[in-house]
Amino acid sequence: MLNAYPFKTSQDLAISTNNEQVTYEQLYAAVSARVQYLRGLNAERVALLADNCIEWVYFDLACQFADCVLIPVPVFFSEEQREHLFNSADVQFVITQRSEANPVTGFSVDVTPLSPGKEDALIPQGTAKITFTSGSTGAPKGVCLSSNAQFSVADSLAEAVNIRGVKHLAVLPLSLLLENIAGIYSPLLSGGQVILANGSERGFEGSRLANPERLLGLISSVQPNTLILVPELLQFLVVAASNGWQPPSSLQYIAVGGGLVSSQLLAKARHLGLPVYQGYGLSECCSVVALNTPSNEDDTAVGACLKHNNVTIENNEIVVSGSHFLGYLNDADSFYPKQVATGDLGQFENGFLYISGRRKHLIINSWGRNISPEWIEAELLASGAFQHIVVTGDAKPYLTALYSLANPNIDRRYIDAIFHAVNERLPDYARVFVWDAFPEMPSMQNGCLTATGKPVRQAISQYYDGTISPMYFKQYNQE
Repeated sequence: MLNAYPFKTSQDLAISTNNEQVTYEQLYAAVSARVQYLRGLNAERVALLADNCIEWVYFDLACQFADCVLIPVPVFFSEEQREHLFNSADVQFVITQRSEANPVTGFSVDVTPLSPGKEDALIPQGTAKITFTSGSTGAPKGVCLSSNAQFSVADSLAEAVNIRGVKHLAVLPLSLLLENIAGIYSPLLSGGQVILANGSERGFEGSRLANPERLLGLISSVQPNTLILVPELLQFLVVAASNGWQPPSSLQYIAVGGGLVSSQLLAKARHLGLPVYQGYGLSECCSVVALNTPSNEDDTAVGACLKHNNVTIENNEIVVSGSHFLGYLNDADSFYPKQVATGDLGQFENGFLYISGRRKHLIINSWGRNISPEWIEAELLASGAFQHIVVTGDAKPYLTALYSLANPNIDRRYIDAIFHAVNERLPDYARVFVWDAFPEMPSMQNGCLTATGKPVRQAISQYYDGTISPMYFKQYNQE
């Protein structure tokens, strides 16, 4: 028997794929079996590297009840980032999926032991999961979360959306905390059904949508009630619907997060049959903080704050307390915070939370990926070919860069080779797709450099807009 098991144990369907269906009773039995297996291994820290599949859910839940810390590995991480994750968390076992049952365990996974790290990982007490989903640098931070916090947020979401027996299609990778909590835990708490499809079935390669027709076909055939999207995917569905694709009438609620969405786009989406509602959250707050719903909405806001947290504005910055993280992996000074200073600027009006900007220069692309431009710029500057380089791409589908050369006689073919070589070392969401020279050198005089030579990013975006804007071609045949 699993103590405090949060889901029902009936014969109703809990999880479905294109070739398998699992009832709530079967889900309980499968999770119980994996709890016993993990306990037999004396596993304390396990990494899960798998596409969206039923075993992902089984082991995710099993770790919650086996007192084992789960570290999901984002499918879009580079090899360097994966190694950083394994080493920093001192991972003992890596779980990877198989196409058939393992003859030893009977599970459709391989469980591979890793050599012990040089130092024990510093993990706050009570940690059930460490999420590295932001990937804002080459060595992203691990955010430590308790089981109670995760299920508190999921319960709050289930109450806010209020669709009993919901049928949810997981479009985003389960390694993303948003889909993990809002797309797995929350539907199951409401007694609903989760539909899982692998990356190929969803039309994805890595973090990018490579085969859009597959995603449209999947949504049409599954007939879900709910979806979770990032802004880029919402834009794609809006364009598809504008060009004749008919969203299924089953859709009742589409949440969009990972970046701000204009009220005009939300209105257009609803006109086309896409019931879209914007939300706001971050990993340190265990995903969703605020959300718009059909019964409580303002399209110019990111929503009303959910019941599991307390949100205040201090010096124009959004500060959250309640079901937040336990601290950062290997950073004892961050353990057990009383509140989270989000770095986002905002205000309240009529009970709704509004976002007005960010304190830090973090790019959030339209796929919801957080990217530190300094990380990529440092990789490029290491070549010695550039005097200045600035990476841009906030709210855009890909990154671009403007540069000035350390030596004006450097051949363009050499510059192209540098970008290609650096891109090969980066995960796909952090690659620079288009680059060009500054048409005019940035300087203190034009307001684009500080006294110490650092780029003034907002000024650069405005001053060179005539060069940057054409670097983004129309996406998905957008009119």
